[in-house]
Amino acid sequence: MKITGETVLPTCCFLQEASFKELYATFTQAFSDYVFPFALTEEQFRNHLALNGVDLERTAGCYLDGELVGFSLNGFGDWQGVRTVYDAGTGVIPQYRRRHVSEAMFAMMLPVFRDQGMQQCLLEVITSNTGAIKLYEKLGFTIKRELAVLQVDGEMTTPVPISPDIEVRRLDGPDWPVFSGFWDGIPSWQNSPEAIDRSQKNKTVKAAFVGDRCVGYMIYSSKVGRAAQMAVDREYRHHGVGSALLKEMRADTAEGYPMQIINVDKSLSGAIEFFTDHGFYERVAQFEMVLPLL
Repeated sequence: MKITGETVLPTCCFLQEASFKELYATFTQAFSDYVFPFALTEEQFRNHLALNGVDLERTAGCYLDGELVGFSLNGFGDWQGVRTVYDAGTGVIPQYRRRHVSEAMFAMMLPVFRDQGMQQCLLEVITSNTGAIKLYEKLGFTIKRELAVLQVDGEMTTPVPISPDIEVRRLDGPDWPVFSGFWDGIPSWQNSPEAIDRSQKNKTVKAAFVGDRCVGYMIYSSKVGRAAQMAVDREYRHHGVGSALLKEMRADTAEGYPMQIINVDKSLSGAIEFFTDHGFYERVAQFEMVLPLL
């Protein structure tokens, strides 16, 4: 990055695996004042990269006098049948913001990704982050849907009695052919089957059964009370299946942690109503945005 008068001219490059510790330090600084708390340990940061399929050798960084001051974490995979680059976090340390660092990284990255045959870029941005939204719209991103992070701080309510016929069992892994049949919508990138498979060592999978029939399931991060997916067979809704699954996660959540449901599509009114009835409120909302590359 070069400074000419009042103008900052960033010099950007792709990082390497050897950049990990430097990247983690910059990530911590960049998100230290984020509107939604996002403080991760080094191990949690590693898990974040693995969950989102981040390739450090295709992750962008900007330097000033040998110091990494900005980054864009990039994950790769298929998203609804389209070859996709996922922005798993773009950040700039506070003293270098509003100096076109993010614009410079995208200007460097996007032509490379087009040449590599990637078909679109995908990201999520908090709806109150108007500066970032304006930047992404300027780059050509458009809003596809709004996602909510739902949270309950204390004990949840249970509006529907739980049927005694429901038995909750822990599974070794997801049964996607069965589970996907319960969906009313498409999970976000970080909650997709591919992401869950990448991070399965950190996930708990529990399913509700009536006899031998699976009638619902929940996938969550143990101890921290953070759910990635939850769905119930349409024939068994309003029978307490969802309540039974939530109770399981509550029992597995360490003291002091709220329960969270990550990235619920706000157009799924039935799901929003279900969680609201159980005492959840909207902790934060995000726009899912897409930029076609072809």
